[in-house]
Amino acid sequence: MTRSQKFRSPRYLGLDLAWAPRKSSGGAIMEADEDGTLTLKSTVSLRAHEDILAWVARSRGRNGCILAVNAPLVVENSGGQRSCDLALHEHFAANQLDEYHVNIANASHPRTISGALQRMGFDLDPTAEGDRIVETFNQPTQVLLFDLERPIKLKSGPVGTRKDAVARFRELMVEKLDDAVPALNPSDALQALVEADLPSSNGSRVGELEEQLEAVLCAYTAAFLDVRGPESCAFFGDMNDGYVLLPTGRMLEPR
Repeated sequence: MTRSQKFRSPRYLGLDLAWAPRKSSGGAIMEADEDGTLTLKSTVSLRAHEDILAWVARSRGRNGCILAVNAPLVVENSGGQRSCDLALHEHFAANQLDEYHVNIANASHPRTISGALQRMGFDLDPTAEGDRIVETFNQPTQVLLFDLERPIKLKSGPVGTRKDAVARFRELMVEKLDDAVPALNPSDALQALVEADLPSSNGSRVGELEEQLEAVLCAYTAAFLDVRGPESCAFFGDMNDGYVLLPTGRMLEPR
């Protein structure tokens, strides 16, 4: 194989983005191997606005990048809800997703980050060439990829309840994505999340685990978009008023 024929793939980033600048966010980096499987390279907890943008800048890779964000990116309505969120919740009405009122007033921080990333060269169009940024929502993604009737609710309730949720979430992520298309390989970074000691973790450490696990699922969505293509994703809304992109299922549909 010559240098020009070397395997080249975009890097897949996941960002579990906090809605307020004082809150922490989680990041994950995933790469594809030559056999089409995926490897989690690292996860990180991010604090300030500048930390998030610096992490993206140094992580985006030489062969392009797809960044999936678990937070609203396009928000034009001054109040109420976006049409994409209404459509998504109607579609998943039986699955008891958390319902968010996404508008300019309460989503200013994600909108600021989105604008900064677009200025860095990220395109909001999932079908574009080059670096892309897409909005996703991890709760319906869990329903679709983990075969759940109801998503596991991270970041809510007392610390003991949150620990149970983290344990279940990471168990399902490893179990269900191991034989998915694309498959998620074992790696040191993934093992560190799976083996993190929950009983001795305080609330802050549990929060870091929650954010990083959410970011891993986002990175997987970014990889799904690239490997399976936009036609294999569910798309609610539009780029003018806001959209949510989701992977549709773990396995390829039979022909």
